[in-house]
Amino acid sequence: MAVYPLEIEDPSGLTLDVSGEFLWTVSDDPGDHIYKISFEGEILDVLTAYEGDDMEGITMNPNDGTLWVAEEKLRQIVQLTVEGEVLQVVNVPVEQNNRNDGLEGIAWNPANDHVFILNEKNPRLFIELDSQFNVHRTVSLIFDQPYHMRDVAGLYYQHEEEEFWIVSDDSEKIVVTDKELNPLRGYNLPADKFEGIAVDTNRERLYLVNDREEALYVFELPVW
Repeated sequence: MAVYPLEIEDPSGLTLDVSGEFLWTVSDDPGDHIYKISFEGEILDVLTAYEGDDMEGITMNPNDGTLWVAEEKLRQIVQLTVEGEVLQVVNVPVEQNNRNDGLEGIAWNPANDHVFILNEKNPRLFIELDSQFNVHRTVSLIFDQPYHMRDVAGLYYQHEEEEFWIVSDDSEKIVVTDKELNPLRGYNLPADKFEGIAVDTNRERLYLVNDREEALYVFELPVW
């Protein structure tokens, strides 16, 4: 429907604010920040109080209105206020050697305060932590065609339908799964480097940020 330029270097994760009135995104550049943006890509606020190491994902806990970011290389998720104050840091157990193949996506389940995390590749993993941040389950994301993805770069949990929306940068696609991670349907994307995804059922819109193009893409939410 539209493509809006972002005045943000290397935007990565994306999430819808609990109010439904705007979006949050992050830059994965070292020392960069969390950004509050409009649906047209305008920067509304910058949380300069927090400087990221390599932020790749962002989500909001609708139960308390706090933000959580995924730090890829540090293998951590960080809870922050909407002013950028750090509330807590949680280490995520992922065994692998390449620091650049780490945490990419993050989403929150408001029903039980579980947090969902994606590890990009080597291995491609879905990790679910319980409300005490203990590992509840770990699932290898190995899908058959046409749902196969070479990496996983972004995650959104649509809790009303209990569906995961997973975007792949390298494979240029979105795969939607049920809560058990079984693929339900897929959508091809027009380019690579899409690294953040948000689903807005009220406006019937799908939002994605593209890292390379530094742009916000707006799609009509697919009907199925």
